[in-house]
Amino acid sequence: MQITLNKIPFEVKPVDGGLRAALMADPVVARGVVRPVWAWDKDAGKGRHLAPVAANQALPLPTGILVHVQKHGPNGSGFIKAEGPTAKMAERFLAAVGAKDFGQVIQALARVTGVPVKKVPLDQFAPLNTQQSYAILMATELQVLELSNASRNLSAYIFLPGIVSFLATAEPTGGQVLEGSPRPVFVIPPGTPAGQTMRRLAVGKRLTEMQSELGETKPADLPVTDPRRAVLARLGAEWKALQAKVASKAA
Repeated sequence: MQITLNKIPFEVKPVDGGLRAALMADPVVARGVVRPVWAWDKDAGKGRHLAPVAANQALPLPTGILVHVQKHGPNGSGFIKAEGPTAKMAERFLAAVGAKDFGQVIQALARVTGVPVKKVPLDQFAPLNTQQSYAILMATELQVLELSNASRNLSAYIFLPGIVSFLATAEPTGGQVLEGSPRPVFVIPPGTPAGQTMRRLAVGKRLTEMQSELGETKPADLPVTDPRRAVLARLGAEWKALQAKVASKAA
């Protein structure tokens, strides 16, 4: 698959599991994976959003972008982020696409992928309102792909929201999950056919890798405590949802 930013063509391809793990561990990405989105004040009897919302009170879920250049770590410790080359790549990437900052790049990507939105399911948490004050945290499962232009030696990684889940904690910073908290999970519909294709590439890659790792073992045969079982269930649900037809106009 290929997309164009400022007349610069970029190949879009999924990343392997090792690189995906490294990218997801980046502090910039990690901060956006789990974030507080709602706070309920029992004494005041009212709540408020903790994240920007659209006019219809829905949370925008924009595409993320990150530049990340790897290098071999010391003493054969694997790959680590190369800070200098990463900074240089970021400068060259922005110059090539004619952007002042990566906020402008995200806006350009939004015209390709759309900007999905999701309302906080407040009705499901309403039974907690008479018990105590609480915060609702939203966790986002991201699909990761690389944008590359080999002739210009340019590379960046994009993060597309695929699944969101919610739970209630006593504090916005996290901590212990409240007893009786619901844990609703939603697959986010893609905003455009292009965004759908990208997510299919990423989800397909992850499913193929995990199935190869399992060999003859079926997901249903994994122990309930095996985290791969839950990951496969989420990926399967997203893959199924990505088969539906998507309108050509971005959301």
